[in-house]
Amino acid sequence: MKYKIAVLLLGLVLSGCQQQGTEQAEEEAEETAESQAVVADADKMSYALGADMAKSLKSINEEYSALALNEEALKRGFNDALRGQSALSDEELRQQKMDFQQKFTLATQQKMQEDAASRDKENAAYLAQIDEQGFAKTDSGLRYKVLTEAPKGAAVPTATDRVKVHYTGRLTDESVFDSSVSRNQPFEFSLTGGVIQGWLEGVRLMAVGSKYQFVIPPELGYGARGNARIPASSILVFDVELIEIVTP
Repeated sequence: MKYKIAVLLLGLVLSGCQQQGTEQAEEEAEETAESQAVVADADKMSYALGADMAKSLKSINEEYSALALNEEALKRGFNDALRGQSALSDEELRQQKMDFQQKFTLATQQKMQEDAASRDKENAAYLAQIDEQGFAKTDSGLRYKVLTEAPKGAAVPTATDRVKVHYTGRLTDESVFDSSVSRNQPFEFSLTGGVIQGWLEGVRLMAVGSKYQFVIPPELGYGARGNARIPASSILVFDVELIEIVTP
């Protein structure tokens, strides 16, 4: 997202450049080949850069419909800047860039609200389905199901213990975002903190040797912000096996 914004702002800056054009530059611009024409090897990098910028601008315009960017005006501003020309004064250019920044902020906020409302609706439907499948539910909203019972008399960790587990984490669309199983490397952590609340609460329900499935709502996971691998306001589904309580 930051890359897309940077590209768009770059385009706006280019449209504000007031460099002196030359007759040679104008002639070269007039002789630009059609997009279907064969691009010389020496020009492929320039062509690719222009194409990438155009795709980014188009993507922004589609993702943030409230911006209502005019593609023809964008192309004209870009081409004029390359020729050292401008249909707007310096003051008008500055004002339009300020207007864009304000409009972009509002558009991103609007989209975030729309996305959040859509996710909240989807999450409610998913949790209702989980509840119908017989998952147990804690007061905080954590859902869990026992996949494998622990041996009789197995130890149960306390809130201050350190434990070792194997886990696989998925989103509600079944896509796996992390797995200690696939890495063949158990995960060790303290139940005093350092992991999401859903884990701290859920693992304390387990006994050594058991395997549980946790359905963790966003407020017990990564919340409305998410992270690099997990979209904002995501419900997380974890299969967790408690291997041992680690001796200090």
